[in-house]
Amino acid sequence: MASNWSALILSGGTSGRFGSDKSEAKLEGRALIDLVLDAIPGDVPVVVVGPNRLEFDSRVQVIQEQPPFGGPVAGIAAGISLVKTELVAILATDMPYAPSILPLLIANLDEEIDAILPLDDSGFLQPFSGIYRRSALAAALEKLATVDGESMRNLVADLRVKSFELAGDARALLDIDTQDDLQREVKA
Repeated sequence: MASNWSALILSGGTSGRFGSDKSEAKLEGRALIDLVLDAIPGDVPVVVVGPNRLEFDSRVQVIQEQPPFGGPVAGIAAGISLVKTELVAILATDMPYAPSILPLLIANLDEEIDAILPLDDSGFLQPFSGIYRRSALAAALEKLATVDGESMRNLVADLRVKSFELAGDARALLDIDTQDDLQREVKA
């Protein structure tokens, strides 16, 4: 049975604060991007925005954002063109455990909203671990003057967003932005 949602994984950033390609950083003996991919059910189509790897399986389509290193909104604009399902999870490789909450978000999505985003422990909406309606996301992208360097805040500003508070699952929203973040998680 085909899935009713797709995953769009952003992995093409500059990793400036990290110092090297974050998607290939190792945690639990696996590259961060592999941890994300492994957590997505096998019947879910996947679009990766970023560098191509020979070891991606056949369900993964790869595309580059335009312009290169144009930021996450440019990545979403590129990747959404390959998404065929109405629901799409927007994920980032530096949040390797985020796929674990997607079934919960999908179950709490209702017809009146365009996206459901989890709230982290500090009350911040996490746009790179949410479920979006493809049509609403595409319409919001069309309203932007440019996607190059555009902020996620501006992209989701016109969407009807439902926030979702996770009950004690802070690890699901672990965000690895720096080498120190990675080392803290390796030692945990």
